[in-house]
Amino acid sequence: MTSSADATPDTAPEAASQPTPAPADEKKSSSSAKALAIVAIILAILLTGGLYWHGHNQAVAQAGQLDRLQAELQQQQDVLQATRAEQDARLATLAGNQDSVTEQLDGLSRKVLDLDNKRPNDWMLAEAEYLVRMAGRKMWLEQDVVAAAMMLANADERLAALNDPGLVPIRRALAEDIASIKSVQKVDREGLVIKLNSVNEQVDKLQLAGVIMARAEEPDFTLSESVGDWKENLKKSWASFTDDFVTVRRRDGNVEALLSPQQHWYLGENLKGKLLQAQLAVYREQQEVYDSSLAQARQWLQDYFADDSVRQFMLEQIDQLSGQQIDVDYPEQFTAQERLQQLLDDRLQRLLTGL
Repeated sequence: MTSSADATPDTAPEAASQPTPAPADEKKSSSSAKALAIVAIILAILLTGGLYWHGHNQAVAQAGQLDRLQAELQQQQDVLQATRAEQDARLATLAGNQDSVTEQLDGLSRKVLDLDNKRPNDWMLAEAEYLVRMAGRKMWLEQDVVAAAMMLANADERLAALNDPGLVPIRRALAEDIASIKSVQKVDREGLVIKLNSVNEQVDKLQLAGVIMARAEEPDFTLSESVGDWKENLKKSWASFTDDFVTVRRRDGNVEALLSPQQHWYLGENLKGKLLQAQLAVYREQQEVYDSSLAQARQWLQDYFADDSVRQFMLEQIDQLSGQQIDVDYPEQFTAQERLQQLLDDRLQRLLTGL
């Protein structure tokens, strides 16, 4: 029992000797933890406030940008509506104009359709006026006097078929125009051109004129019997002696140089060109060109080519053609054409106005 009692006191002091935490240290650690918590809370509050402030500013900026976009969109919509309204107004105006034009066209169509029933004679008047215009074209552009006279006669037949006393002045003017056409000198242009062409075909058969030398004078060696002519007899004796060595004969007269073959070809081509120029002048009614071309061709034939049957034939044909008159005086206008046109205009105007 004693040993157990002694052991108990020995262990008690050892347990009492263990250190225990001091109250001051516990207070310090708890206060630092609180401070850290407070700082963390403050930082969290500041971070939350910053985030809230940034988000608020961004939301305000986005709201402002959205307002601007909405304002621009509204402005564009207003412009679009204004443009659409203007286009609608223009379309309405165009539709009104189109309706008006359509009504006018319908009215004109009805009047034109009624033309055949109301005034059938106007169509024959239009045919007569057309024939007169075509007669002028035939005469002034094609120089076809016969066809022009026939067309005027056909126009007079149209007017005669109408049996209208009011057309007597126009028929009288037509008769004067027909008489003026028939009095125009007729020119056989085709015949003239055919003759000129036949002359032109003879150019290649021409021969150039040769050189004609003058007759040489024979010397007189006869001696005189007179003693006083001894000097002259001496000259003749000397000339008779030297004649056996050197012979000199004098020829008086103009001698033309011969043409070379190339010049001969050019001369023939120029002659053909003059005859062709005369043919063109016939169709163009150029009297001066026609006369000058034939005159030049005649001069070349006489100066450069041999006098044979070919040249004689060409000269005779040119002489016949030179006396032809190719320039014709046509009437400047038809008096009936203006009167017919005026009559048609008056009747058409009365028809369109409903008078």
